[in-house]
Amino acid sequence: MRAVAFILYASLVTLLPVLVVAWNHGALTPFWFLAGDAYLYLGIGQSSSGLAMSFDGLRPTNGFHPLWQVFVRAATALSATPLQAMAATAYGAIAFTLGGVLLLGFAIRRFTGSWLLAMLSVPGVYYLTIGQALRNLPVWGFFSGMEAGLAFFIAALLAYLTSGLNARRRNPPWLTIGIILALLVLTRLDELFIPACMAVTVALWSNRPYAERITAGALIALPTAIGLALFVGWSLWTTGMLAPVSGAAKGSGALVANAWVTLATFFAPMIELREGLTSYTADRSGLAGGAFRVVELIIPAAFAMGFLVHILRRNAQALWAPILAGICGGIVIKTIYNIGAVNYWHQAPWYFAVAMLMMTLGAAIMLAPAVRRLRRGGRVIATLVLSTVTLLHASLWSSDLMTDRLRPAQRDFWLDRNELQDRLIAADPEIRLLEFGDGMLNFTFDFPVRHGFVFAGDAQSLEALRAGRLLRESHAEGFEVLSSYEYLRVPEGAESWTSEDIRAFLLASFLDEDVKDELRHFTFEMLTVHRPSGVPFIRLIPRG
Repeated sequence: MRAVAFILYASLVTLLPVLVVAWNHGALTPFWFLAGDAYLYLGIGQSSSGLAMSFDGLRPTNGFHPLWQVFVRAATALSATPLQAMAATAYGAIAFTLGGVLLLGFAIRRFTGSWLLAMLSVPGVYYLTIGQALRNLPVWGFFSGMEAGLAFFIAALLAYLTSGLNARRRNPPWLTIGIILALLVLTRLDELFIPACMAVTVALWSNRPYAERITAGALIALPTAIGLALFVGWSLWTTGMLAPVSGAAKGSGALVANAWVTLATFFAPMIELREGLTSYTADRSGLAGGAFRVVELIIPAAFAMGFLVHILRRNAQALWAPILAGICGGIVIKTIYNIGAVNYWHQAPWYFAVAMLMMTLGAAIMLAPAVRRLRRGGRVIATLVLSTVTLLHASLWSSDLMTDRLRPAQRDFWLDRNELQDRLIAADPEIRLLEFGDGMLNFTFDFPVRHGFVFAGDAQSLEALRAGRLLRESHAEGFEVLSSYEYLRVPEGAESWTSEDIRAFLLASFLDEDVKDELRHFTFEMLTVHRPSGVPFIRLIPRG
């Protein structure tokens, strides 16, 4: 009965935002959940054919996490309309998240013997302790149509399998664990540190004979190695690239900038000190707006280090100890990698599903002795308090979704797609678009759209970006119009802007500096502007 009660409770609290939004918006519900980058996946799914993947329908790309891209491509192939594909992607992420919540809850129950602690699985310890201040990283955030929901589900499956090891009283199923880890890595490639670190911890842990430990480590690492080899081989065959183009386009010179933002976030007086000693002027709104990116990276990693120490001191002889220690180590190494190689601006909540899950699981294990000492009355009170607070957070998250002005604006833009596309084709019958955004334009229009940020780009675009020739080479292939749904918005009257007005606007925009340097080779014409959104469509005209 308690298990049934937990399932009902966890399902209700997890799905509450979905029920509220679906009741109010019906078939258009996906717009209230899909994050910007989900449209990159949807666009690739819509534009691809055969064994290759493509964003623009012309050149192959590998700018995605493969397992989730396969899911989204299948969703688009099986859907009769784009809106159905959006719904399949959003509801798929929701279903995986719910499955992860339930698996994590049952894993915590098996680790700790407490249904009270199992309730922490939603919204998660990170959100209950710190995330609520920044409105990020509850389980509801994994409804975004990104790979986080699937990663959360797979990690929860691993936690559930691990939680039963002591009860089974036999050798852990190392190969099964390795296969689950391989699926996790193919869902988020930057989780490859987890099987690598787990293979080492299992091989070095001193609670088994040496030969058995080496064999176990090999069985853990082998499926991931095979999976990555297959992906790299496919990537090389279809795109000519070994590594995903998204990582190559994002990773450059991140360490110094990330170190400064981290210091400024955790110790604000550093801003005044730097301004006083140098000519630096802080963008305080930018630092405050990006604080959640810093916290969601640093706090779970710091917790993982603390939980690793707890395992070594309190649980070293448990059969599950080297497995959870390996996960902790992988989280820490990934954090170090992200600080050094991935600018904070490119990091988002869907990067951290595993770290968030581990924070909940680790906190539950560490709290278990205290909960066991509670008398029945104390457990009842704690259950009522926790369930009430969680229900409050679910309701507040629902309210945030319902009052978010960006969601209906995105819906309205997409619903205007036919009229807007007709207007663009009337102005340029051979139109091809270069999108500096998160994929919304690619998924909206039927004509070719290439990714200007090159996160979902191709080998030639990456080479052109690095050489400072992206605009010129794209223009030579017919991509003569530049736009962005998310990052370029013009005011009323921009329809009459001159070329120099447009140039000044683009130079002050979010475009990469290398792209801004190329603007000198062009003059500009405002092809059209979508109203009321203010999304501009700018024609590039080569000088001379």
